[in-house]
Amino acid sequence: MDIDLSKAIATVEELLTELKAVDGTAVDEAPTRAGQRQRTHLSRTLQELAHLGNRSSVEIMDVYYQFKRRDASREERSR
Repeated sequence: MDIDLSKAIATVEELLTELKAVDGTAVDEAPTRAGQRQRTHLSRTLQELAHLGNRSSVEIMDVYYQFKRRDASREERSR
């Protein structure tokens, strides 16, 4: 069995790209429509970033459980 983390790597690369794009963004505090749109966009973007972090964690755990199942079945056969 080869460990394949390509899905997790792609997700983390997407996360890194988006993090770099948002990092240092100045928040428009003005009570205008443009300010409200920007804050809404930032809020949604940050939620998406959190989702990408969670997704990468799940993808890594999927590979872990595949590995553990294979490892456990090997132990069963060796008994």
